[in-house]
Amino acid sequence: MKKNQIKNLTLLLCSNFLAVACAVKPTVTHETVQRQFLGGPALLKPIQLSEDVVVVDARSSFDYSMARVPRSVQVNWVDYSEVEPNLRGWPQRDLFAAARRLARLGIDPSSPVVVLGLGKNGQGEEGRVAWLLSYLGVRDVRFAKFDAVKKRITTEALPVARETPEDRLLDEGDSSFASSAKTPSEPPPKASPIWKPEIVSSLIVREPEFKKAVLPESRVKIIDVRPAKEYLGTQGGMRSKSIPNIEALNVPWKEFFTDDFRPDPEIAPKLQSVNVTPDLRIIVIDNDGVAASAVTMALRALGFEKAGVYAGGYNDLLSR
Repeated sequence: MKKNQIKNLTLLLCSNFLAVACAVKPTVTHETVQRQFLGGPALLKPIQLSEDVVVVDARSSFDYSMARVPRSVQVNWVDYSEVEPNLRGWPQRDLFAAARRLARLGIDPSSPVVVLGLGKNGQGEEGRVAWLLSYLGVRDVRFAKFDAVKKRITTEALPVARETPEDRLLDEGDSSFASSAKTPSEPPPKASPIWKPEIVSSLIVREPEFKKAVLPESRVKIIDVRPAKEYLGTQGGMRSKSIPNIEALNVPWKEFFTDDFRPDPEIAPKLQSVNVTPDLRIIVIDNDGVAASAVTMALRALGFEKAGVYAGGYNDLLSR
């Protein structure tokens, strides 16, 4: 092959590579912005699936394949979490990668989003996904049981997923993307521009704050939302008493929700009767941060605006 032909072929290959690479913007590495949580009242708004709403399905891929809302997108909370088993309750460290993947699903901070799940028949996954979106800065997020929108459900077969050059580039830079990217799914809404997370830091409780919260002089209220038998140590899990100095009020997570998995206003006076009031910082905890994240969102919706979740849960605390 002549030198000119080799040169032209090299330029052509480089041009094609750059065209694909530019189609997906790289993860931004500068610091995130922090802002206040503004979504409490939005959580109580009626569930209406208008054309501009991005519907997120937090159920398993199997459940999603069997029945779903047309043009909904399937999101597994685990795909946006740390990979180590004891740390899985924590959001993934690279929040820009999370925002980039959400943008490809048509989600950005201004998107109205409804997250659907199994309600009380699940583990609170839809609440966890809603919490994650709110934590990253999405301002209008609601969640409910999948059956709440039964009139919109389809059982038609899903199209076969096809991996695109953009998917391959994302896989190389973010391995947690691979499982969700190749799952057969509805054609997603139009992708949003790449956006910068604006973290709502008060929605999450890190270890230093938790250590201060368990001190005798602390006014912080800790709510353990595991089932009562698990809290008492009579069925699975671990007792909060097994970790020194943790005095937690046990309110099982399902008590915070209606049958449609909307925040239940009736829980608010019950909490206030045991001195859990809206002016106090509230830390919600369970084993892995899933149901606890859902409860945190419910508390915010009901006026407990200082509620946050220790996302790592007891699994993290006992592994230290």
